[in-house]
Amino acid sequence: MNTPPIKRSSGRYQYIDFLRGFAALLVIYQHTIDFGTMAQPDISLNAVEVAIAHFFSKQIGIGEIGVCIFLMVSGFVVPFSLSTYPVEPIKTFVIHRFFRLYPVYWLSVVLGLVFVWWRFGVNQGGNNIDWLMFIANLTMFQAFVGIDNIIGSYWTLALELLFYFFCIYLFSRRKMTSLKSIVLLMLAVLLLPKLFHRVMNVSAYSANVLFYLRYIGYMFFGLLYRDWLLNKNNASGKKALFVLVWTFLIFTGRDILHFWTLDTAQLRSPAAQLIAITIFILTTTVFKVQGKLGSFLGKISYSMYLYHPVIFYPLYTYVWRNLPTDWQSHPNLFFVMSALLTIAFSYCTYRWLEEPSIALGKKLTRQRQASLLPTISNMKVHV
Repeated sequence: MNTPPIKRSSGRYQYIDFLRGFAALLVIYQHTIDFGTMAQPDISLNAVEVAIAHFFSKQIGIGEIGVCIFLMVSGFVVPFSLSTYPVEPIKTFVIHRFFRLYPVYWLSVVLGLVFVWWRFGVNQGGNNIDWLMFIANLTMFQAFVGIDNIIGSYWTLALELLFYFFCIYLFSRRKMTSLKSIVLLMLAVLLLPKLFHRVMNVSAYSANVLFYLRYIGYMFFGLLYRDWLLNKNNASGKKALFVLVWTFLIFTGRDILHFWTLDTAQLRSPAAQLIAITIFILTTTVFKVQGKLGSFLGKISYSMYLYHPVIFYPLYTYVWRNLPTDWQSHPNLFFVMSALLTIAFSYCTYRWLEEPSIALGKKLTRQRQASLLPTISNMKVHV
């Protein structure tokens, strides 16, 4: 049975901005700590900091917590914009998403090609520039044609794009909260890696990216959860719970069995996902964090996610390795320096590239809607 379009819950939610910024910082911590502790074998690191870093990055998986929160937030926010456009909602949605994602992403691809892929790459030895890979990365679809990402964290962007296509499909068929349709789409995602292996040769890295597309369940959870939370749709609440449990078990079903053996390596992913779910639910219900800092970090969180490798790789090479040994023994200091520089750089890219691009996309769609609204109004009058 067709379901009606989801009712819009208007307004900007500061606690969602906080979650975005918080999630970005968790991902930055994971990547910088992993790199900072592995890249300097000749330095005696502070034992206490190494123990803390090992706990959060290896045992808890703080980066996975950040990714899961990001995805649930995307599901909570993005699909509902479709119902806010009075004219050509799908076309308007596509234009807005394009200008929101691509211009700032293209800059990160260029910088990533130089400062991550070419200068560093495997074992810090650098890689030759592959122009086909560069062009493919500009599309954001590279994982779907078996081509590696210039920056490893791009894998979540492929997931975002796939989710947008699914949202457009569900919206066009008026089935945005249809559990049957969502389950079928999630099943298709589970079969997608097998299909790609049959029709093309994909690298081990691309195969890994395709495998992690199953994270899309957390985005669908965010979609249904919002309809329950803000629109008081109890049916969506039950569907959200089903999708949440199913997604969690798809990832962690076998790992949970290791609970009895206390195998921390196997329990890392279940623990990370449970922590992410708990943080997301508590922060959207009981502890709604407000404030200018959270809003600021939320606005620049996309740039923070894109650019943090572009910052910490050259930071390590040109600055960190030249600092006194006592400084280099503190990996958390490397994280703080990386995070602060990433925030500063991300503010610049947001202010001078991301924000103007978003404004341009809105301007183009406003002009289109203004030209079509009189025509639509006249048609309604004649009818």
